[in-house]
Amino acid sequence: PPRSSSPYTSLPLPIPTCRLVLLFLPQKTHETMTSFSCTANSRQCTAPLLQSPKEALDDASLGPWVISYDEKSLSRSFVAKDWAAAMQFLNAVSLAAEAVNHHPDLHLTSWREVRVVLSTHSVGGLSTQDTELAKTIDAIHVDYSPKWLREQKVDASEAAAKFDESHYKFGLNGDFVQAGATEKFGGSETGGGGLFENEEMRDIAAAKDEIVKALRLVPGAVVADVGAGTGLLEPLLSEAVGEQGKVFASELSPVFRKIIQERCKDVKNVYLIDNPTDRDPKLPQDVDLVMLVDVYHHLEFPQTVLRKIRDSLKRHGSLVVIDFHRDPVRIKSHGEDWVFHHLRADQATFTKEIERTGFVQVEEVDVPGLPENYFLVFRKRPLPLSEPG
Repeated sequence: PPRSSSPYTSLPLPIPTCRLVLLFLPQKTHETMTSFSCTANSRQCTAPLLQSPKEALDDASLGPWVISYDEKSLSRSFVAKDWAAAMQFLNAVSLAAEAVNHHPDLHLTSWREVRVVLSTHSVGGLSTQDTELAKTIDAIHVDYSPKWLREQKVDASEAAAKFDESHYKFGLNGDFVQAGATEKFGGSETGGGGLFENEEMRDIAAAKDEIVKALRLVPGAVVADVGAGTGLLEPLLSEAVGEQGKVFASELSPVFRKIIQERCKDVKNVYLIDNPTDRDPKLPQDVDLVMLVDVYHHLEFPQTVLRKIRDSLKRHGSLVVIDFHRDPVRIKSHGEDWVFHHLRADQATFTKEIERTGFVQVEEVDVPGLPENYFLVFRKRPLPLSEPG
């Protein structure tokens, strides 16, 4: 366009999208300091990359920081009582970071929620600089929102989830114990060919290899499949964790447990859990990852089950939830009536329920071949905050 004397002339250039936080420093109230999500340290970091981030975090005795799914960053959210309290905390964090020349990414959302993300960009992951700065930030006083503090504690009481009784005529899980359930869902007593395992009818079956790959399991890991169904994923999970790892299959239906037992009878590292209930999957302790694959919408007491799952996980353990989008446009395998009657709530509602029980979502994974389902990763969050600040 022709030049203009106006300082506000628009230029035909793409505008990058960044999250912006303005920090008002008390020493220089007439200036602002800008922090973007792409912030990098201004000097070369000399601290070495942490080779075992989870172990290092445990040794550091930090507050409720959450490690990312790729283990390259730490994050923690603080919800202040108002805007002024949030800005005061942001200023304190910025000064502490500047003092040690290690600069976190800072995000201010919903006018009073501050999220701090720590990572040592120059080494491509976490270093001792991150754990030390996390300790410093833990010690900074925050005037928390009283409501938010109350929500960090988990209510032990829970009524059964409401569902469409006209759709679920035998209850949320009644179809899985009816006569003919083996043939209908599993195809045979050893699995294969039923609704759960038909790759043309179910994305989970078609994308099973990609799903297990997305779990990022390592040899020696301990994984639990809650609501394991016919055990479709168990052989793949067994292979992913190796001989030193363990796979625990928790399944309510005695019909399906029989299929799993037959299918995995020669697989030494797969363990079938005896008699789990609708309130307790009866998982062992020190599990690295728990998965709920097309299961969460079938939980009659989701909060109670989630608390049991949380108790079983290691300090930095993960919960993976794969479930249907409550959107008939995205669901091709079923009609609109099925979508709204089969699924009691959408992704946002389920996420809120899960986070209320002591988890925080750290990633949503795009899995090839899984268009009808979302794949959410949660980390265990320490509960509750014993004292503000």
